[in-house]
Amino acid sequence: MGMIPVMARRDARSLDHKALEEMRRLAVRRVLSGEARPAVAEGLQVHPGTVAKWVAAYHRRGDAALAARKAPGPKPKLTRQQGEQLRRIIVGKNPRQLNFPFALWTLPLVGQLVERLFGVVLHKTSISRMLHRMGLSPQRPIRRAFSRDESECRHWMEEEFPRIVRLARRRQAVLLFLDESAVHEDGPVDRTWGARGRRPVVRVTGRRGRINVISAVSPRGRLWFRCYQGTLTAPRFNEFLEALLHDVRGRMELIIDRHPAHVAAAARRFIRRRKGRLDVHYLPRYAPDLNPDEHVWSYLKGMFRREPLDAHEELDSAVEASMEEIQAKRPLVRSFFDHPEVAYVKKALHW
Repeated sequence: MGMIPVMARRDARSLDHKALEEMRRLAVRRVLSGEARPAVAEGLQVHPGTVAKWVAAYHRRGDAALAARKAPGPKPKLTRQQGEQLRRIIVGKNPRQLNFPFALWTLPLVGQLVERLFGVVLHKTSISRMLHRMGLSPQRPIRRAFSRDESECRHWMEEEFPRIVRLARRRQAVLLFLDESAVHEDGPVDRTWGARGRRPVVRVTGRRGRINVISAVSPRGRLWFRCYQGTLTAPRFNEFLEALLHDVRGRMELIIDRHPAHVAAAARRFIRRRKGRLDVHYLPRYAPDLNPDEHVWSYLKGMFRREPLDAHEELDSAVEASMEEIQAKRPLVRSFFDHPEVAYVKKALHW
């Protein structure tokens, strides 16, 4: 006569949370209905002591004691106060201010900071999780010139631009922002999904041409533009202003930067001769982010990053068509004024 095999007990900790919760509830129901604990334990293939613990927990805390719950995990190596201190430093300081050799916060650099401040060594995976819990994320920083005068920028946003808005309303003038940029044929392309370890290939023309664009935008969603080859000169700038004056009825309050073509003698003479219809105001130096027209270029270049030129396409015609597409979408042009960096425009307009 052969021996009857004894079924091995299972380790309940190996089950997922929902399955373990259901097992606890089943065990407690069977015990409460009158079954013996050893019989329940044998039926569920667990130790009798485990069933006893589940029943005791149910008697102490009720049904909540049987609910699935996420394991608490290891105790954090930094206290709450240390975490708050670390967050203030990362958000408020440049690494160079703390005598680090680099200007950007990276995971290894944050690890060095944690070790320096608190004597705690963390793996970069733990640092990444910790920073995400703090509400931080890796971001592409905004480039700012050392020569930028922040007090001048604040004065522009809080005093000078509201004065221009009042002037435009009194004169019933159209408010415009003007800027220039270039689209390069060999510009970067966006990210795409692919097999791990095998970098995807995007076919491009291989040419290195570029086309320049000058444009003007109004907060009401209108856009004017012109494409051109070569650098921007005062005569080209004047031609664009002449076209604007032809298209825009009445007076214009034009906001521009101090590009050499904008402040050249020929441009100043042109502006003086049209004093009755055209007034020009200059943005603070080294502050391109205060110009909403910059977001036209971000959108335009994004179009070419997502959809590089085909072999048969010409750059100048492609840029012209893309600008016409943007120009036709007035809600899109208005959305460029929604960017946080140019929020001062809508604030001054009370929109």
